[in-house]
Amino acid sequence: MNGHFCDFAVEEFACASLSTLTADGLAALLKCNRSSTTSGSGPAWKLLLTKASQVLDEALDRLTNEVLDPRNPAVSMILNAIQEVRLDYFSPADFSDPAIIQLWFNLRLQPFLSSVSPEFLSCLTTKGLTCSTYQNILQSLTLSKPQMALSTQVSVYTHFIKVFLTRNDTADPSCSLNTTSSGDWLKKNLGGFSDLVPIPELQMLYPRFSPMDALSQLTVRQLAGVAATPGQLTSAAQVNLVMSYVPNQDLPGFFDDFSPVLMGQENLYPSPVRSAMLQVVFDRVNLADVSVSDSTVSLWLQRRLRPLLYNLSPDQVTSFFGILAGRSCNVEQQGIETLNSTISSLSNDTKQQIYNSIIQTLRGPTPLRCYGNNPSLSFYSFLQRSFMGFQFPRLTTFLSLMPQDRIPQLLNSIPPSALGDYLRRPDIVDNSAELSVIYDNYSQTQLFLETEPLPVGVRQATLPIVWPKALSSTTRSEVNAWFDRSLRDYLVFLTKNLISPNVTGKASCPAFQKFVSVLNVYNVTAADFVRRDVYNSIRAYLTSATVPKCYNPSDPELNSTAWFAEYIGGFMPFLTLEDLQTFGSSQVIQVFTVNLLNIALLNQYALPVNLTNYYTELIYLQDSNFNPFLLPMVCQCVAPGPAFSQLTAQQSLIVLQNLTTVCTDLNPQISAALAGNFGNSIDQSVIVALGSESTGMSTGQLKSIRPRDLYLTLGILSSVTGWNDGQARAIIEALLASGLLQIHSTSDLLRLGSLIRGVPPSVFSSISGYELISASQNTSFLANLMSSSQIIQETFVTQIISVSSNSEMIVQNVPDELATEITQVLLVGFSSNSTTVTTLNKKKWKRHQAEIFFEVIGVESATAELGSPNNLSSSVLQGFTCTGVRNIQKVQIKKLVKACQRKGKNRVPLVETQLTCMYNHIKGESDATSFSVYPPDMLLYYDYSLVPQNSCRSYFEQLADADFSVFSPVLSYKQTALFANARSCLGITSSLTKDNVMVLGNMCCTLDGSYITNSDPLILEKLKNCPDLTDAQAAAVQTLLLSGKTQYGDKSTWNGQTLVDLGMLPLYLPSSFYDNFDRKTKQTFLKYFLTVIKSNGVSRQKRRRLKEQLRLSNAKKLKRSIVDGCTVGTITQVTISSDTFPFNYFEISQFNSCLSATTVKDNLDAITMKVDEMEYLRIVLNKLQEAYGAGATIPEDQVQLLGPASRVATIEDINNWSITQIGTLSALMDPSNGQWEPSLAKAIISKYLSKAGNKLGSTELSAITGDNLCSLGIDVLKNISQQSLRYTNALNVSSCTAEKKTVLFTIASQAFITNTRAMDSVSSFQLTQSYLRGADLNYVLSLVGSNVNMDLATFVSMPENVVMNLTVNQVKSLLGANLATLKSYENQNQVQSWIRSQYQSELDTLQIGLTGGKADPTVTSSPTTVATTSSTPTTNTSPTTASGNTLTTTSTTKGDGTRLRADAGFSLLVLLMLFITSQHIVV
Repeated sequence: MNGHFCDFAVEEFACASLSTLTADGLAALLKCNRSSTTSGSGPAWKLLLTKASQVLDEALDRLTNEVLDPRNPAVSMILNAIQEVRLDYFSPADFSDPAIIQLWFNLRLQPFLSSVSPEFLSCLTTKGLTCSTYQNILQSLTLSKPQMALSTQVSVYTHFIKVFLTRNDTADPSCSLNTTSSGDWLKKNLGGFSDLVPIPELQMLYPRFSPMDALSQLTVRQLAGVAATPGQLTSAAQVNLVMSYVPNQDLPGFFDDFSPVLMGQENLYPSPVRSAMLQVVFDRVNLADVSVSDSTVSLWLQRRLRPLLYNLSPDQVTSFFGILAGRSCNVEQQGIETLNSTISSLSNDTKQQIYNSIIQTLRGPTPLRCYGNNPSLSFYSFLQRSFMGFQFPRLTTFLSLMPQDRIPQLLNSIPPSALGDYLRRPDIVDNSAELSVIYDNYSQTQLFLETEPLPVGVRQATLPIVWPKALSSTTRSEVNAWFDRSLRDYLVFLTKNLISPNVTGKASCPAFQKFVSVLNVYNVTAADFVRRDVYNSIRAYLTSATVPKCYNPSDPELNSTAWFAEYIGGFMPFLTLEDLQTFGSSQVIQVFTVNLLNIALLNQYALPVNLTNYYTELIYLQDSNFNPFLLPMVCQCVAPGPAFSQLTAQQSLIVLQNLTTVCTDLNPQISAALAGNFGNSIDQSVIVALGSESTGMSTGQLKSIRPRDLYLTLGILSSVTGWNDGQARAIIEALLASGLLQIHSTSDLLRLGSLIRGVPPSVFSSISGYELISASQNTSFLANLMSSSQIIQETFVTQIISVSSNSEMIVQNVPDELATEITQVLLVGFSSNSTTVTTLNKKKWKRHQAEIFFEVIGVESATAELGSPNNLSSSVLQGFTCTGVRNIQKVQIKKLVKACQRKGKNRVPLVETQLTCMYNHIKGESDATSFSVYPPDMLLYYDYSLVPQNSCRSYFEQLADADFSVFSPVLSYKQTALFANARSCLGITSSLTKDNVMVLGNMCCTLDGSYITNSDPLILEKLKNCPDLTDAQAAAVQTLLLSGKTQYGDKSTWNGQTLVDLGMLPLYLPSSFYDNFDRKTKQTFLKYFLTVIKSNGVSRQKRRRLKEQLRLSNAKKLKRSIVDGCTVGTITQVTISSDTFPFNYFEISQFNSCLSATTVKDNLDAITMKVDEMEYLRIVLNKLQEAYGAGATIPEDQVQLLGPASRVATIEDINNWSITQIGTLSALMDPSNGQWEPSLAKAIISKYLSKAGNKLGSTELSAITGDNLCSLGIDVLKNISQQSLRYTNALNVSSCTAEKKTVLFTIASQAFITNTRAMDSVSSFQLTQSYLRGADLNYVLSLVGSNVNMDLATFVSMPENVVMNLTVNQVKSLLGANLATLKSYENQNQVQSWIRSQYQSELDTLQIGLTGGKADPTVTSSPTTVATTSSTPTTNTSPTTASGNTLTTTSTTKGDGTRLRADAGFSLLVLLMLFITSQHIVV
């Protein structure tokens, strides 16, 4: 059998005798590579080896280096049998002996271990192995592992390793005590079998096992397991460490194991781990390499990368898309889809990066490579697939993806619905301007806008793009399509910019017309513009081309005259006159004004008055006969009055109903025209219709109305304002004459309302004063009374005064505004109680009245009742005189002076004598140079030498507000001196700088023409405030204006506003100035200016001059007509009602030809109120006489209305006037109508006095006034009673002859004699003061000791013989506080004569610097002499001294005021000497 051991079955050997079996034989037997059929069985092998036990160990030693085929079934059974016959007999010590273990497992059993069975392994675990024995055995097993089948390897782990390491009967079950690390443990305890154990089981075997410490010993799969274990890897560094043990070629396998585990639970793995894993792919797999096939990339995308893309880092997006770059469109799409599957996990940054990468992919290098050139494919659909769930490109990017040359094609590949879907995406429009690319290239824009609803923001952004397209459409159908359909939902987004001129200015006329129509109904509540902004655009559009824009009479599309309705429409309320005038000249615009649609707009909206006025004016320029019945009421208010004359009576009634409701200040011409349409057929119904416009009826019409109709409408007529005297008198006189009206009581008076001015003075004289007091409590009645004539007011007050003679009661009873009518004599004797003081202070006074009671109200106790002197009214303060303050303490006087420092309407009107008195009282005060605390007018009289040079500018700055017209002729030299001082102070040369003008202020009113023309233009502003200008000054003003260097510019730019801006200067400018304005401008200005000068109280004389210059200017350009008769137009009551009548009749002959006598008769008051020029007034007077017949008597009611026309009358005219009533006399004497020539005044007064019962009573004297009184003869004057003069206010008799002055003084001195307790000598002096021009010496001497403080104006007005007979001390006593002013008068003739008649030594005692007196006489008769102070008058006088007291013998006074005592004898001698001297001194 030697050498043939393998040929026999195992059983055969087992059953045979083996005594001869050698070790080599057994070894050979064991080496046999048997098949499964010859491998034998376990028992057989056990038996065999048992029998061969003696050579078994040696046989095994022979096989140590042999490698047995693990596939040989016998090997496993042999090993098991060896275990049973040998190993099972080892003792625990044997298993603990490393040498035995080494011998057996590392040597003898080594060839068999590759086929180790589970049983063998399990058995081993029961042998009480130590960790060291176990580890040694394991090393032996490890050496055989390469030859082991996988199942055997698994069995080693399952039945040996795992069993051993999971035992629980030892303190170190995992055998870790002698290990240094997890790797060491793994090597020692799992050996080469570690790759069979999943990481979790390793950690189960050794809870402290750390895979990261054993990476080098792990397989790729284990490494995948490590990586796939949640929480195992936490950082990229750990990933990189793990992956460093995975070879590149094993990466697909690694990720085949790793990726599926992550799928669905990606969030269990930290993002850095996944990112690091993904980065490994990018860095090592090299999928971006073009050599890698699309299929490989597709596999990676499908199986391995998907979980790694979860929560993809933004930084790795580029690498990912690097894989897709250049791949097929399918792979590219697969990559997007793969990313899209993880989209919920991606951060916004990553999504953005993906979005950017998709964008980059689409852009190139071949733009839209995967879209191709398929026109049927919607570009939008393509992008939807390209971006999937990622951000869809916003508009800017969307458009940037399109090659420029393909934009139209690509956009138009998108259906409107798809484009709408795109634009409805949230925030898709990132640049609204880019929408223009869409709408500019999209062929279905209008349909798209009409059918596709878009978000608010997109619509808002869309409108600015398409708006210009809509505006540029030219056909009406296209315009309507845009506005009515396409933009229906977009117009709500109109902005201020879109409706601005920059945008709408390019609109076509049809489109702009539609724009106006649409915006008219547009709700601007939520818009950033208001309707005015729309109007501003309209205005700009309509003025952006040759005006009028959008009108062409030859173009059917543009020939509509409904221009305002179509192009302004509902925005008419914003239209201004200035705007309207920019739309075209009046000649151009007036074409549209008569269109009824345009006129309807005026009726629909409230428009500026000047606009409707102008529009109405244009209507009548276009059609002078346009029926005002067709006008809106607002236009009817200002339509030309003559136009209404065409209306029937019935139409007039309708119009009146409207006008009286709407018009607040109806043109009097309209009222006159409407009233004139009724002729003389006016009854109650017409008056009711006329209502407040009843003043349009002429006096002639009023006289024709039945008294009963007047009576029945008295309630209406009495409420009408604006009656002139003639109209009111016609109504009242008709009612009184009819007996229907009785006026006896308060209720009767109140019932008359505004007609009170027509009540004859005689009626008031018949009414009880108590009734008048009661009526005066009614404010409305009092207001009407204040507008009535002077004679009515005076008569009214006279009747009230008759109730009580007590001054305080009189003042209480008379209304405040009518206190001016209380005569001076009734204002004396007041107490200073609180009631009286308060009453006096609230009333309106004239200066001469306030002077009488100022001593009562000016005292400290009285002003304390009012709070302080500052609370005194300006009306009271104007009564300040040296006489009135003679008994008031100096401190209080100073306060009173300061209280007069007022400006504006509260300015205290003071005259020269008051101002010099004030200065005399304060000039020694410490604050005399505090110029701002004193009245500016008082500064005029400062002694300039006392003004500190360093304060001179301040002085003149305060002086700037002074009224330089207060200077009397006597002191006018001070005015010249003031300017000389100002020149020195301010450094003025031949011209005035702006600063000079500012400082000088009102002093500019005193400058001559050369200074005006050479001054800064600011001087014009100062000259506006002057009370008057000389012709030379006016010429200089004109020169300065024509220079073009003023704020009014060159004369070519002047207009009506220029005239308005010139203030009061037009009053003085010559006709040549007005040549620079057209007639219409002048007439418009005149209408305005007449109201200004009326409110400013400008005299009729100045008004006359203004009208004359305007007429002369008009006449220069007049082409004289060769046609006789009236060519301008017949003058009717309508013509006369014009505010500027007779402006248009600047040719006197036309005025004469066009004015009929009947018109004058029926409208006399209205005519004389407006006609000022003398030539015209002469024509009026002639026409009036013509109306009544040559030589016929002019009725008294007409004479009362002559006004200024009376001043052109002759004696012959006056002889034809009926003058029997005080009202007539008062009207004729009215000083506002001009001065009377003395002979004519005398004729009028004489005619009045010729009526039986008429006399020169106090009422007549007040009406006549002083100047006219002086025209009467001495015999007439002597008939004036003391009572009449006593109750007449002070009369100015300066124009009377000396003889007449004496007569009047005699009456006055007797009338105001101091025979009552209330009337002291000072009061008598104040009442007589105006008559002192005729005073005698005795009376004046009686005042010497009365402390009257006579002012210098009164002093120099007295008869020369009286003044010359006054001594120095007498003058000193008379003048009192005014004495210092005598120095200012020293060059006045009478004062100069008086000075020359006095001894210089005596003048020196006055200490005011008077010079020019006589040399003192030399007295040598006695060593003891007494210097006389004055000479005795040559006329008979009472024995008084210079002080007015009886001479005594106790002492006398020297010129210097010292007293010398003498005995009685010496006194007698002195008296004798005085008497002798007085008889020889020539005065």
